[in-house]
Amino acid sequence: MAPTFEVRETDDSDREVLMSFHRSLYRAHRDEVVAEQDRGLIEYRDYERVLLDDLQALLNDPSSHVLLAESQGVAVGYITGRVTVEPRRVLPRRGVVEDWYVVPASRGSGVGASLLRELEGRFAAAGCEVMESATWAANQAARRAHDALGFREIRIMYRKRI
Repeated sequence: MAPTFEVRETDDSDREVLMSFHRSLYRAHRDEVVAEQDRGLIEYRDYERVLLDDLQALLNDPSSHVLLAESQGVAVGYITGRVTVEPRRVLPRRGVVEDWYVVPASRGSGVGASLLRELEGRFAAAGCEVMESATWAANQAARRAHDALGFREIRIMYRKRI
């Protein structure tokens, strides 16, 4: 029997689990998919403070959505995103996926796709016509997931130390 889960909007009681997922995404998972020699190009001085500030900004921003997936009352993933507006663009309202993480044991079960579909629906309801997301170049699983969910790779970013 396939595991069941639900996706819901977060509230203040979810702050601890959100921070745990945020930390897992930007520390442990990042270290799995970004080569050690490249980590210095993306590292922050006080990463814990950056993560706390980042999560707080998302929770305080009325244009943001922070969604949590739960299976039998246990959090198994989250997604965050915000609506941005660039009036000079042909498609000015964009939904930008900020963070997207599923615990390893729940990957491949549809949790990530459900989180993304729910976020996409909220973006569409906010008048967005475009949704964008980014991942690390070496994160092959995330790249496959994006492809499977209808994204197209548009831009590649390069960085080097000088």
